[in-house]
Amino acid sequence: MNKFNYFLVDTFSNELFKGNPTPVCVLEKPLSAETMHLLAREFCLPVTVFITKSEEQKSYLIRYFTRTGEIPACGHGTLGAAYLLLHDGQSGDQVIFQPINGSKLIATKGGLLTYVEYPKLEKSYKTIPASLCQALGIDVDAIPSYFFCTQLETLFIEMENAEKVKAITPDFEQLIQSTASIKEVVVMSTSADLTYDFILRSFCPWIGIEEDPVTGSIHAVLGHYWKERLQKDQLLAYQASERGGQIHIIPMESSVKIGGSCRIIIKGQLLAS
Repeated sequence: MNKFNYFLVDTFSNELFKGNPTPVCVLEKPLSAETMHLLAREFCLPVTVFITKSEEQKSYLIRYFTRTGEIPACGHGTLGAAYLLLHDGQSGDQVIFQPINGSKLIATKGGLLTYVEYPKLEKSYKTIPASLCQALGIDVDAIPSYFFCTQLETLFIEMENAEKVKAITPDFEQLIQSTASIKEVVVMSTSADLTYDFILRSFCPWIGIEEDPVTGSIHAVLGHYWKERLQKDQLLAYQASERGGQIHIIPMESSVKIGGSCRIIIKGQLLAS
């Protein structure tokens, strides 16, 4: 049996039992994809993260699994892994992650926050299926703005106000049936609370997560969108899920730094064959 340490990290929050609960497994050597998937199903949380040190200095292979299988990117998972490594006193002020999609993600400390830098992602446009709007309970003609990100397979819908964002109660089965070309729907608006610049919610039943508590990687698109909308160089977003969480966003010329607070809630040891 292989023994390895795991941590349950509440990401994008400085409060316990808030933010996105993220199991991070620290491996000495890689596990099979089948075992990692089984462990993700056992944890039964949005995403389980596996990191293995690579031959490159301060570099780690990172993989992400939901209950339904492997996904190529996960912002809150990377943030949780970065927090563990950067605050253990051994990894210095920077660590590099290598996901299976071939990218390299640089994580750094910024005071009490941890940041992960993502390449800037561009918007594209596609028609919203009428059945998808029906599943969300919204009128497509009343949507002020929407766009798509091909790399993330994500549809972004800007609503009129924060109350309409909070009021959405999706029919998740109908969402799944409405399209096979979208894996996540993000609804958002400017914030009525002046503490935050915008609020959002994220629905991704296509990958086994009905509503994501807090989402990270989508801000590789949203950082520049809201920078242009609000004419601000630094942004603070609130994810209005049941748990809630705060996302710090710094759009740069060709990348976006996505940051947040984290808290370790459980440390343990797992056995895996």
